[in-house]
Amino acid sequence: MLINPFTPSEIAAHPEDFYGRSQELRTLRRSIMQGSVAIQGVVGIGKSSLLSQLRLSMEGFQSDHKAISALAVGHKDIKDVDAAARQLLESFAEVDEKSKKIKFTLPKFLEIESGEVCRLFTAGRHLAGLTRLLERKNMDMLLTDKEHLILAIDEADKCAVPLTRLIRALTTHLQQEGVKRIRFILAGVSPYFQEMAKEDSGISRFFYKVMSLAPMASEDAEELVTNKFQALVKNAERIPLQLRVDPLVISRIVDLSGGHPHVLQLMGSHVVEHENNDPDGIIDSKDLADSLRTICYEDRSYVYESTLHNLELSGQLDTLRTLLKAAGRGFPTRLDRARALRFTDIDALNWLVNNNILTVVADDQYALADEFLRIRMKLDEVEEYADEIENHLLRYGTLQDLPSFGGHTGYQIENSEENNEEP
Repeated sequence: MLINPFTPSEIAAHPEDFYGRSQELRTLRRSIMQGSVAIQGVVGIGKSSLLSQLRLSMEGFQSDHKAISALAVGHKDIKDVDAAARQLLESFAEVDEKSKKIKFTLPKFLEIESGEVCRLFTAGRHLAGLTRLLERKNMDMLLTDKEHLILAIDEADKCAVPLTRLIRALTTHLQQEGVKRIRFILAGVSPYFQEMAKEDSGISRFFYKVMSLAPMASEDAEELVTNKFQALVKNAERIPLQLRVDPLVISRIVDLSGGHPHVLQLMGSHVVEHENNDPDGIIDSKDLADSLRTICYEDRSYVYESTLHNLELSGQLDTLRTLLKAAGRGFPTRLDRARALRFTDIDALNWLVNNNILTVVADDQYALADEFLRIRMKLDEVEEYADEIENHLLRYGTLQDLPSFGGHTGYQIENSEENNEEP
């Protein structure tokens, strides 16, 4: 049996598993020297992986930076600022109430004695205790020259309001006391930072950079898929088993995924599993065909059903359909802003961006955040002809020249630039 090298359910915590994002990493490394940073984007776009690699880089992996860091994970049971403070504290320190000592559980060892901090934690006043723990005299002992303490919080969207209050209170106090080398890195599903700013507009001044993560560049996505398949072929040779990969499969996975990291891994994983279940010695479009329906109606079905329901309730489903008709028929989906504004208004476009339907890939261009939403909508529209649509997508990588099915002609996208017609 082939060992599947694709890992759609895992964070790329190790550098060898991480692809692309070099520009994003450079930007965040520069930004965090100036202030805290926030990463946001759609589910599966690579926020947690980027957070992990940023921590490694700031700790000195393949860089000249010096920092120590800790990671906390947000969840919905964090209801108030003291619960948020406790979650953060437990990521880097242990409080021994009997000995009245606090031990930092970071790569760098430090143990301090503070009856006051222990009393505050015992009383449930975790924000006050955390503030005292991070005061200047303790940070001067923990951090050497030019070092930073980085407090990373993943899944920030699960408790955006308590985190807002925590970061606002803690950062304001520490800066007043002259503590300047503590930084926050947040990561979560959009639009959590907008929720934070809505709770407290002043929170924005503590964050030097809020990065909305776009899909991977096509060359990075292609490198990821190619390397995974190369590993698969090498594994097959050790079995031993003769296996080859049709290059068309790689290009179709890259195009149809739109550079969405989770979907890239998911498609590749299903292709390998299909070959395992029905081996013929070649990874080809037959293996790829199964992944389309599986992703749309099984693995990510809940995501698309929820998204379509939200679009319908908000009155934006027809807007999205219109914009998809106005976009190019190939994959990945791209839409010029000027063209989009011919068919809808800026408020609708902003709503689609804020709700993770569209992403901004350039100052004047949008992309679909998840290309499989478009495929799911197409398959729903003419469900009885799904096989024909899948075969057309895999063969041509586009919805262009899609045959007429029962009165439907795919997205029936006429070139309105040439014909001067609206879709």
